[in-house]
Amino acid sequence: MLDPTELRGGAWAATLDPPVLLPSRDAHLVVTFTPERAMKTRGVRAALVGTETYRYRRTETTSGANGSMTTHTVERTATSEVGRLETTFAGEGELAAGQQLRWQWTLHVPDLGPATFEGSVLRCDWELRVTVDRPMARDAELRLPVRVAQPTALLRAGVVDAGEYALFGEAPANLDAHPAQIRLEPVPLSVASAFRGAVTLETPEPVPVQEVRLELRVHARVTVAGGMEEEILVARGHLPADGGAFGGPLATHPFDADAPDAWVPTVDLPHGTGRASFHVILAKAWARDLHYVRDVALCSTTEL
Repeated sequence: MLDPTELRGGAWAATLDPPVLLPSRDAHLVVTFTPERAMKTRGVRAALVGTETYRYRRTETTSGANGSMTTHTVERTATSEVGRLETTFAGEGELAAGQQLRWQWTLHVPDLGPATFEGSVLRCDWELRVTVDRPMARDAELRLPVRVAQPTALLRAGVVDAGEYALFGEAPANLDAHPAQIRLEPVPLSVASAFRGAVTLETPEPVPVQEVRLELRVHARVTVAGGMEEEILVARGHLPADGGAFGGPLATHPFDADAPDAWVPTVDLPHGTGRASFHVILAKAWARDLHYVRDVALCSTTEL
């Protein structure tokens, strides 16, 4: 049973199979509605609607009472519809109070999504809406948030350019003084699954460190003029540092990580992008940290 964000006009219930929508696959929706009072309708409609939300800054100039001009920067939020599917459940008629009605809809999820992305400066949200259109009265309505997954198939097909080495199991992470290799398994990584990997590196001598952090990050960027950006920390771990030092002779350092459980997959949206990277950070006291970084492809399902 799905949890609605809004219910109006009576008792609603809905089930969706599968609960997470897969691009280019069918899904089956079953909705029941029991009106709280008798009502005339102009029809009953259902829609799956995708909405992108993005934030940007713009410079605005205002004039004061004395004619002086003031320039300041303001933050704005805009939305754009990125997908819509619609169907009609019933035509014009009357609904009796307390009489349960049941409707079904088999919908074909758009082939390219886009996938759900739940950032702060950039989002893509999908919603199922069922509306009982009432003349001269407030409509009865059910609104359900749903998620559309980013499958491995679209990433492997290159539909989204995730980065030069994002789909390689092992990739270089070069610093001028400390070249390294970072291995991740599986590839792509999934927001719903644990993963593992290893860091292979060699340094001329052990590096004094406070800690060695492992971070999976997603960089969300709004691509319009003045678009805002954010770095989302999706998962964090650590590697042991013997006696406060790390590195030295060539060695491989394995690690395991829990599922990120954050819906911020690699994605392209009309007004923004989401890209993932994996960082091995040698945190140093009173000195610039050393970052070993590689591109990562991040999906939200491994079913497709």
